[in-house]
Amino acid sequence: MRVVNFSRFDSSLGRIFVLSTSKGVSHITFDINEFEKGLTNLDAVRFLEGGEAKRATEQLRLYLEGKLKKFQVNLDISSGTPFEVSIWKELLKIPYGEVRTYGEIGRKIRNPHAARAVGNAVGANPIPIIIPCHRVVASNGIGGYSCGVEIKKKLLEIEGM
Repeated sequence: MRVVNFSRFDSSLGRIFVLSTSKGVSHITFDINEFEKGLTNLDAVRFLEGGEAKRATEQLRLYLEGKLKKFQVNLDISSGTPFEVSIWKELLKIPYGEVRTYGEIGRKIRNPHAARAVGNAVGANPIPIIIPCHRVVASNGIGGYSCGVEIKKKLLEIEGM
């Protein structure tokens, strides 16, 4: 039986739910329905509160208070395709307080015409905030955000943008 850890907390952005596997944080969501779907879709899994999920919520709380700029948690990004994983790894390189465009990310991965595919991969990020997809903007504006544009704006505001 596989063990999955979970943690949740109320934040200035709403309730945040975190899941982690033995490899690290695997999922963050603001949506209770999405969280519950993640719990019910896993067979032969034992859920325990704590682990890397608890560590991540403590760091998320500090980040949202403006007291943490770099997360120090293990991540499990094995749910992504090789392309998505390459994008998520590139997002982790964007410094706190800076943004990149979808096109810039495409150029970084040596695929300069992949802005739309980059956008899809960014939108599929299962670990928002820690993998800072909110730091990716459209060339003509803020762009979208899987957790909602208002949350994206608040996250960028926390980072001084």
